[in-house]
Amino acid sequence: MIAEKSDNRLLWIDVVKGLAILGVILQHTLQRTIYYFDQADNFILTISNHFVASVNMQWFFAVSGIVYFLKREQYLANPLYFFKTRFYDLIIPYLIFGPLVWLGKFVLSAYVRYEVSVDDLLQMFVTPIAFMWFIYVLFFIEIIVYLVDKYIRGQYGIILLCYFAVYVALVLTTGRGKDVFHLTSYYLFWYYLGGFFVYYKEKLSDRKLIYINGICWIILFSIYTIWKILSVNILFSKLLIIGYTMCSVLFVLLICQQYARFGRLSLALNYFGRKSMYLYILNPIIINGTREILIKCGINNMYVNMIAFFLSAIVIACLIAKIAKHVSYVEFPFSPRKYLLKKTHQHD
Repeated sequence: MIAEKSDNRLLWIDVVKGLAILGVILQHTLQRTIYYFDQADNFILTISNHFVASVNMQWFFAVSGIVYFLKREQYLANPLYFFKTRFYDLIIPYLIFGPLVWLGKFVLSAYVRYEVSVDDLLQMFVTPIAFMWFIYVLFFIEIIVYLVDKYIRGQYGIILLCYFAVYVALVLTTGRGKDVFHLTSYYLFWYYLGGFFVYYKEKLSDRKLIYINGICWIILFSIYTIWKILSVNILFSKLLIIGYTMCSVLFVLLICQQYARFGRLSLALNYFGRKSMYLYILNPIIINGTREILIKCGINNMYVNMIAFFLSAIVIACLIAKIAKHVSYVEFPFSPRKYLLKKTHQHD
């Protein structure tokens, strides 16, 4: 079931997006729990947070790359359409929500973990604002990939290796950083890896690859966890991160590609994937608001808070997405392309 479609979208791609966005919400849940309840020394929470944080955004970038390569010829034949859709889908939401997120953090500085200043707003095009970094960085990655793809044709393998070399160099040295230059360089490889699942989909149909990558993912992360406890040889730890992150991305993409339908679970993940923009932007705000409500109600149990964070972020964001379908000024910031692009081009 590799190529099943739902509403002109590949079902399994939205399933991956659904898994990735749940990972993002779980990551924010764990981070807020560690911060609010002073659990920095809680090994289970910190290692779980690291595990989720080290793979979920890679899934997002990889599946975005798959979408690009599936539509590659269409985009290359119509550059104006490509640039318009990228700008409408990514930059306009960033220009709307970026300043709003900054304003919220600035006004409510007493309630946020990281305070912001006016300089942070002025630097928003160099250092993206808070969690809005993803959609901003994705825009530059897609532009880079498009331009390289347009002028250097037929060299996918060589370009992929070059991007991988840049990624490894960053992991071993400065890390992903916080500015748009480092973030773009760091995640460029994962986006371009999406082409691998388009160009070599027949070779990836062997189900043994799923088990191999799944087992390797578990083994490498287990070794990393032990290494983390021992606190020895940081270089080896970074190499383990590269290894298990690669296996996790391949495992998730392969299993979703091979088994697109998992009954109700698949339908739920598919729905979350289609509403991922709402879930991504709204979940940190909802989690912070939920915490304040729980405090007012005198509910301070850590596990109750964790469950409330996770579930409220999903339920409330999905309700807003449902309402937005009927209220244009609510929907526009999340889906500006629907209103700005001519209907004749509304085909992807």
